[in-house]
Amino acid sequence: MQYIGEISALAASACWVITALVLASAGRAVGATVVNAVRIFIAIFILCIIHWLAYGNVWPEISSSSLLFLAISGVVGLVIGDQFLYRALIDAGPSLTTLVMTITPALTAIIAFAVLNETLSYIDLLGMLLTMAGIAIAIISREGSDNKKKYPRVRIGILFAFLGSLGQAVGLVLAKLGMEVSDPEIVNTIHQSGVTPLSATYIRMCFGGVGAMVLLLMYIFAKRVKKANHCRVNFSVFFCILVGAIFGPVLGVWLGLISVDNMDTGIAATLMSLSPIMILPFAKIFEKEQITSKAVIGSFVSITGVAILLIN
Repeated sequence: MQYIGEISALAASACWVITALVLASAGRAVGATVVNAVRIFIAIFILCIIHWLAYGNVWPEISSSSLLFLAISGVVGLVIGDQFLYRALIDAGPSLTTLVMTITPALTAIIAFAVLNETLSYIDLLGMLLTMAGIAIAIISREGSDNKKKYPRVRIGILFAFLGSLGQAVGLVLAKLGMEVSDPEIVNTIHQSGVTPLSATYIRMCFGGVGAMVLLLMYIFAKRVKKANHCRVNFSVFFCILVGAIFGPVLGVWLGLISVDNMDTGIAATLMSLSPIMILPFAKIFEKEQITSKAVIGSFVSITGVAILLIN
């Protein structure tokens, strides 16, 4: 299918908008660690069922090399990177966090060049720069607005967002490595060149779940030491995490891996980074943030960059 990579990347970006909003709300109620762990466990359960229905088994047959890359990718991207990301959403808010995350495509392209030997044309670079510049313009405009919602630790939130961005970039490149490595004696009949995006997503999530469990146990222990008991997962919080799990680690990650499997990793990461543009109207409604004329201009700049990437 033509443009499958581009369409998947844009769809993944839309999924992350929903995830950012609902998990930011849940995270403020129970903490980033609980949210990160619960949404991964939910995702593993859903992906297990989907994988069984699609391929007839609950665990894919892949080479040890693919398994190693995907396992590390899951821990780095889904546990470490996302733990920082969700903490940043709580401390700095969705818009400022996604602003910092605009560096993810650049980091991904640099790492992909070094590890995967992927090179981009000047037109591709122009499209990426326009897209990232437009995102930055749109989100920076919030600094001059009179926002109604304040966040507790903006500076530390920015640092966490950067670390989350780095974790996502490394995780994405490792995931592509894992999908491209194949064993001649163990080849998926659906995807002859290596590991399918669905299987890769499932494996990453399983190993991410192990890391998330470790963090959750540490979190629970710390809470007991402090004798804190304010963390309660009620129905509304669980529903937010459930929605975030479906649109984030299931659909979002799956679509993202379909994208990187069908196009250059840096360009895929650029298209997947459009969440700050897509989130603007929702941030105004749910987070009470103002949309300025600069935000609109930034949106058009980003759309121009996307158009260049799609046409090239």
